[in-house]
Amino acid sequence: MSQPTLEQLRFPAALILVILAAFVFLPRLGGTPASATATPSATIVAGQPGGEVTATEAAATTPPAATATATPRATPQPTLQPVEPDRFTAEVLACRSISGSDCNDRLGTLRGDASSFTALVRFTDANAGDAIAVNLDGPSGTIAGGPYTLQGGGDGYYYSTFNVGGLPRGDYTLTATRNGSDVATTSFRRGR
Repeated sequence: MSQPTLEQLRFPAALILVILAAFVFLPRLGGTPASATATPSATIVAGQPGGEVTATEAAATTPPAATATATPRATPQPTLQPVEPDRFTAEVLACRSISGSDCNDRLGTLRGDASSFTALVRFTDANAGDAIAVNLDGPSGTIAGGPYTLQGGGDGYYYSTFNVGGLPRGDYTLTATRNGSDVATTSFRRGR
């Protein structure tokens, strides 16, 4: 003979609970005092799927009762990670030439017979994956320097050499970018 499953016992357990409740509450509704002897009572424990029915003995001086208790589950609070401020800084320089991160002969005016110059971008607190680039804007439009994606983070420099032979005289602006956003500018003049 097989043992009955929990599903098979639920209906008989609920029926027993109803019968017990009838014995406990019906005498009180009719004005009959509760007996001084211990009477079995039932407690429904909620919070579990389907609940659980257990029989308990009531104390002789305590009137029996049926109670339902639901215990709410705590909602986990999200853990907030501190956001580090972006400390990236940059400067861009127009140089006749460079030695590593040093600018040799910073340009205020580029001679008319000069055929090239170097744009130097020095930066601090960059992140690996940042794309650093520089653009030259002037009377003839915009010339873009090739972007470079950083392999590591921290402090460093980037440079791009611009060929300017044949560009007209006038005011020019160098703009350094990081991931497509402007981060530094400088200006110079192309003279005679």
